[in-house]
Amino acid sequence: MKFGKRTRVQRNNRLSQAAGKGIITLRKYINKLFVPLAKILLVSLFKIIGPPRILQFGWPVNAAILRAFGAKVSKNRVYIHSPVVLHGGRQGYANLTISDGCLLNGNNFLDLTGNIILERGVSLGPGVTIMTHNRYNLNAFLEERLAHTCGIKDVLIKEGAGIKAHALIVHGITIGKNAVVGGGSVVNRDVPDNCFVAGVPARLVKEIK
Repeated sequence: MKFGKRTRVQRNNRLSQAAGKGIITLRKYINKLFVPLAKILLVSLFKIIGPPRILQFGWPVNAAILRAFGAKVSKNRVYIHSPVVLHGGRQGYANLTISDGCLLNGNNFLDLTGNIILERGVSLGPGVTIMTHNRYNLNAFLEERLAHTCGIKDVLIKEGAGIKAHALIVHGITIGKNAVVGGGSVVNRDVPDNCFVAGVPARLVKEIK
C-alpha cells in the first residue's frame, strides 16, 4: 500500500510538472501572437481617436503606444507597468524620454507640459508623480503673488537614480546620478549625485559611497 501510494504521488507530481510546463509554453505562444497584434490594433485605434491620457496595458504595448506618439523610448529592457497617467500629452508624447533599463512600477503621473528625461537605469516606484509646470489656474491673486513659482521647467533624472513610492518631483528639478529619493518625499530642489534624500521637503540623509 505504501509503495502504491508513493507511486501515485510520484505520478501526480510528474503530471503536475508536465501541466505546468505546458501552461508556460502556451503563455509564450499566446504572447508571441497576441502582443504584436495588440500593439498594431491599439496603436491604429489611438491614431484615429488621439493619444490616450492613461496607459493601462501590458508594458510592451504601453511602450509601443508611447513611441507611436513621439516619445523616445528605448527598446532595451524598458518596463512600463500600468497605469501611467500622462498629463499635457494631448498632442503627443514628444516631451518624454525613457532610456535603457528604466522601470516604471505603475500608478505613475507624468506631466508632459515640459520635458521629462529618464536616463539609463532609472526606476520610478509606485505612485511617483513628476511635474514640469505649475499654475494657480483661476486664482489671480496667487498667480500674481507667486508668479516666481509658476511656469514650465524640465525634469531630468540621471543614470541609475531610484525614486521610491509616492514621491513628488516638482518642475525644474535634476536628480543626480545614482541618487535615491525616499518614499513619500517632496523634491523641490536639485539632488546631487550619489545621495539619499527624504522628507517633506526632501533633505540630504546621507551620501552613498
